[in-house]
Amino acid sequence: MQKINNKLNLLRELMAQRSIQAYLVPHSDAHDSEYTSDSDERLAFISGFDGSAGIGLITNSIAYLWTDSRYYLQAAKQLEHGWELQKLEPGVPTWVEHAKANLKGQAIGYDPLLISHQLRKSRGASLEDVQFKAINENLIDLIWTNKPQDSLSEVIIHELEYHQYPTTKKISQIFENLKGKNAKSILISKLDQIAWVLNLRGKDIKFNPLFKSYLYLKDDNSGTLFINPIKVNQQVKQYLTDNNIQIKSISDVFEEKFVNAAITPGEINDRLIQQVEDPIVLNACPIELLKAIKNEREIQGFKESHIRDGAALVHYIGWLEKQLLDGAVLDEFQAAEVLAQYRYKQSRNMGLSFDSISSSGANAAIVHYHPTENNKSVINPNHIYLIDSGGQYLDGTTDVTRTYHFTQPTIEERNAYTRVLLGNLDIERLKWPKKSKIHGGDMDVLARRWLWEANLDYGHGTGHGVGYFLNVHEGPHGISKYRTEVFQPGMIVSNEPGYYEEGKFGIRIENLILCVQANDQFLGFENITYCPYDRNLINLDLLSPKDRQYIDQYHVLVRKTLLPLMEEQTAKDWLLKMTEPL
Repeated sequence: MQKINNKLNLLRELMAQRSIQAYLVPHSDAHDSEYTSDSDERLAFISGFDGSAGIGLITNSIAYLWTDSRYYLQAAKQLEHGWELQKLEPGVPTWVEHAKANLKGQAIGYDPLLISHQLRKSRGASLEDVQFKAINENLIDLIWTNKPQDSLSEVIIHELEYHQYPTTKKISQIFENLKGKNAKSILISKLDQIAWVLNLRGKDIKFNPLFKSYLYLKDDNSGTLFINPIKVNQQVKQYLTDNNIQIKSISDVFEEKFVNAAITPGEINDRLIQQVEDPIVLNACPIELLKAIKNEREIQGFKESHIRDGAALVHYIGWLEKQLLDGAVLDEFQAAEVLAQYRYKQSRNMGLSFDSISSSGANAAIVHYHPTENNKSVINPNHIYLIDSGGQYLDGTTDVTRTYHFTQPTIEERNAYTRVLLGNLDIERLKWPKKSKIHGGDMDVLARRWLWEANLDYGHGTGHGVGYFLNVHEGPHGISKYRTEVFQPGMIVSNEPGYYEEGKFGIRIENLILCVQANDQFLGFENITYCPYDRNLINLDLLSPKDRQYIDQYHVLVRKTLLPLMEEQTAKDWLLKMTEPL
């Protein structure tokens, strides 16, 4: 307990020395990344909470953490002594509202590398009588003993055979999209955008094939990559030279002056913006949409990698069920490690796309729970088991969730599962007129209506975009009431409604679906995920004949596609059993 208090006490001493009465600690890095490197996990170090979304505000007397409903249970378990959880929901003051009410006439310090320029402007304006003060040294770093070092792993080339478009073509596309903006150059700090443009990948952030850098591009197809030169071997250096990209040290970006460069204020940090004179301000970076609409080779890769990934998952679930029913004692972490091994065996696999959410019983109700060696539970075959996992492949990124019960589920569990499944299918089966310009905010209710009918709901969004051997979460499209990007053919989005009964069970069913041209005038979705649903959890009384037929057709496709890939008899038997007609 003393150690926990000591971290906050040390931080407050530094705050006093800099004449600030509060300090803001976002879960972020200098590139506005959702997932960060170990060396950027400052919020986890100071608070104990290691979720991927949250913001801390430390005052002279108490430390507050704001996070959303996906992390309430996790934060309540992880927050250390001296911290108080604030839920991001109606009726609970945000950190800005709290500061306005309680810190009038005082100063809040922040690291300008970790706050976007847009966020600083909007929050600073909202704070009124509270000073929002940039501190150019990070105070957490000053007290973080044994702080992890940044990765020095070398960057690799993502070969053209996997993605179709060379860097020169992508740069041309970017400036084609900037026509009318009078932008002769663009400054980029988002790591997945840089990796996409340059067709390079790295290992700086676990599960995300990214490398810390900044990229400055000119409309003559030349540019500068600011990166730690140690990460660039001779092959990559020659590749960049061939693409007219020079290399400078990453710290040099803060010595440069960029004149009339296009920037996206929500993506560029508040320190870097100081290097841009007369910026051309974009509402959205054109790379986001270019990256989101997959080309033919990327779509082919997504489909092929999902077949291999589905084979890995079926091998795993077949193995797991047999082990549990034979009386083996397995914990969630052990099981997740076995699934990882099945994925690693697949061709073109480059690792996992995120920490596997392997959760039994009540743990499945914690939306972003993931077991560790020191925090895990034994898998109880008499409880629901939820597995949300994915892989990184040279030809795609996967993200799939399945929920199973290996013995006798309750009627409550079966009804909830079936309503979640129906919501999933209603999204997948949706067709809409192309001219209607439908976005995810229009669709979200379809995933929930069967749950709402039974007075049930879930607190997270229904779907997110997925990168191509890139981040498992990407924009600008998605399925939630907050998403307004119109769906276009080539976009891939997750479809993952759920239901969570705190202390009892959690259910989620997730497929990746591809936006396709249904006919000349209509768009629709194609499911590219291959893994059976749990027949044991389906309440047939809630299904129409059309629903049954649709599920049976999917299971026929899964069986036909995956059966030739089954190397173990256990997996083959399980697949045959789970794909029998309803």
